[in-house]
Amino acid sequence: MIVNNKNAVLVLSNYDIAAGKKGAADGPIAVKDYLIKNGIDCSDCIILNNTYSSSDVQNVFKNAKYIDLVVENSKNLERSVFSAINASKLPIILSGDHGNAIGGLSGLKNANPDKRIGVIWIDAHADLHTPYSTPSGNIHGMPLAALAGIDNSIHGKNEISENEIYYWNELKKLGVLDITPKFDLKDLVFIGIRDAEDEEWDLIENYGIKTYEPDDIRNFGINSIIEKSIEHLKDCDLFYVSFDADSLDPSISTGTGTPSPDGLKIEEAEELFNILLNHPKLGTFEITEVNPNLEQGGDEMAKIVSRLLAKAVSINQ
Repeated sequence: MIVNNKNAVLVLSNYDIAAGKKGAADGPIAVKDYLIKNGIDCSDCIILNNTYSSSDVQNVFKNAKYIDLVVENSKNLERSVFSAINASKLPIILSGDHGNAIGGLSGLKNANPDKRIGVIWIDAHADLHTPYSTPSGNIHGMPLAALAGIDNSIHGKNEISENEIYYWNELKKLGVLDITPKFDLKDLVFIGIRDAEDEEWDLIENYGIKTYEPDDIRNFGINSIIEKSIEHLKDCDLFYVSFDADSLDPSISTGTGTPSPDGLKIEEAEELFNILLNHPKLGTFEITEVNPNLEQGGDEMAKIVSRLLAKAVSINQ
């Protein structure tokens, strides 16, 4: 599969242990199957599966649920992305839950330790919580904080155990090079964010994170938002683009764990895929949080996301 004039490889990270609702582990395979139906060659792909049964594992961590397993999964994904990049391939990650971004972005950074990474986060949520601030304990709400190497303890309301601190630090420095942070929060752009807690909004304000909410998208248009985002990251060497399915409006599909109203339209998502997948600074592209088990009578979200990707890939054919 050729993407952006590069030899791309699909990396299926079938992990959903970091999410509150299980089932997103089935999303990557569903998306891949529809990609094949759309005429995309997926024969050269990497598939990562749990080494344990999700139904059998026991959570012993209150403020960072299953964090020991998240560390294990993240290391597997980090190694796969790292290896793909060193083999001169462009990783396109299909992941279960958004906690996978810790492994994905870590792989990109560890393969490019001297490069400045810009992050474009297309999501309804900020994912800036930490074990100290989280209201749920679900790590798919924490990947950006781990990757940015922050604790946000100033907003801490939880008593953290020594084991939670240990594993949280493991996530922050993930990879053999122990690099932390993997990127600077000033090099982060949110597109579509509309559902965040006060602790996250405070971080956004304090770090001056570039944020485009639904009203911005409607007022300026998605193409202008993309242009502004790329301009903001002009000094970065590589982009990590992460597309959460819940960035789409629920009227399109509810096949994701935490849908939120006022999301992206299909046409807006198409522009994001087409432009960002073809940008010369793209280092890794992630699609996450597709959960076929949350839709009655079908897997519409997997169909939609696969069409978005297939159309963008076809531009390069």
